[in-house]
Amino acid sequence: IIAYTPLAAQSSPAPHDTTATKDSIPPKPEFKPSWNFSAWMFGTFQHQTDSATKAKNNGSAFSKFTVDRAYLTFKGQVAPDFGFRVTTDVLQSAAASGYAGLVVRLKFAYVQWDYLHAANPTDWSAWARIGQIHTVVIDEEERFWPRWMQKTPLEYWGYQVSSDLGASTQFQLPDKLGWGYLTVQNGGGYTVAESDRYKDGALRLSLTPLAKGSGLFKNLEVTGWYLAGLSPASVLTQPGLKRDRYGATVESLDPRLTFSLEWAEMTNQVDSVGPPYGKYTVTSPLVDGFVVVRPFLFRDPKGVPLGVVARYDKFTPNNGGATSGQNETLFLLGVFYDYAKLSSFGLSYQQTTPHSGATGPYKTAITNWMLNWQLTF
Repeated sequence: IIAYTPLAAQSSPAPHDTTATKDSIPPKPEFKPSWNFSAWMFGTFQHQTDSATKAKNNGSAFSKFTVDRAYLTFKGQVAPDFGFRVTTDVLQSAAASGYAGLVVRLKFAYVQWDYLHAANPTDWSAWARIGQIHTVVIDEEERFWPRWMQKTPLEYWGYQVSSDLGASTQFQLPDKLGWGYLTVQNGGGYTVAESDRYKDGALRLSLTPLAKGSGLFKNLEVTGWYLAGLSPASVLTQPGLKRDRYGATVESLDPRLTFSLEWAEMTNQVDSVGPPYGKYTVTSPLVDGFVVVRPFLFRDPKGVPLGVVARYDKFTPNNGGATSGQNETLFLLGVFYDYAKLSSFGLSYQQTTPHSGATGPYKTAITNWMLNWQLTF
């Protein structure tokens, strides 16, 4: 953000100082475009040990090395108040794509306009973006959750993806009260092209009630969000089908202790493919929580950066539909070591387990041991 000192705050000549003239006020420095590069990579050695996997491999477990993501980011300023970001996403190609190796796709690509500057850090400020931008809440959750070990709960269970084409604005509330985010996007996510006339509108409000204090919970954050969307009906002349998502979280971010408690729900309308064109609604609730602790930092901020992470998700994919009652859970328990800032090694146990009424693909638990790593520069 390029900020200039208001004229009222600039030094002025003393009264009766006849030697000071308008020409003695230094001119504003000439703007020079700038840019920088950064990268974030993370990967896994996966050892899958559940009974269904062993049955497919003559009684043996399955294992593989992967590079999960390699984000290459270019950011910069091209004019006062105008900047940009381009992030490429290197990942394993889908099996049906015809190429089984690593591929590069576009994750973020937008222009940012800083249209409201704060005179001091506790005043209102705001920016706007257009292009391939962040969705309403995934990026906010990744501030708290170690994404390099697993996707955030909302992305893992298919509530939304992390970016999409559209426009957005974020505003900082005064007096360190928090911030809000408003966006309008295509709705299909950044991995698919737009295929219908509908758009998603979403709003997030994050409040930080303890930000002016100090201590372990200074960064406590209470967030509520709502996404209103539509999808095409089976007959295009019919009105669109409701496709809403909403949720709330209580989170806290500190190197010593980070935690999150979340409730979310998605509501989808479904219609029949032939007359009569009836509609019914299914809901998919999610409750999840996680904690990240670095115990040695409580006594010494420069102590051993060894941590423990635990997470539990409970998701009902189709509550009220044809497969109602087929709940799933994710349990994750791991340890990690931060060998540099935002660079870590971790070992985790992750299990997805079916519950009541489970049949078919929901019947068998999936069990993995993961050796995770991340590197940021």
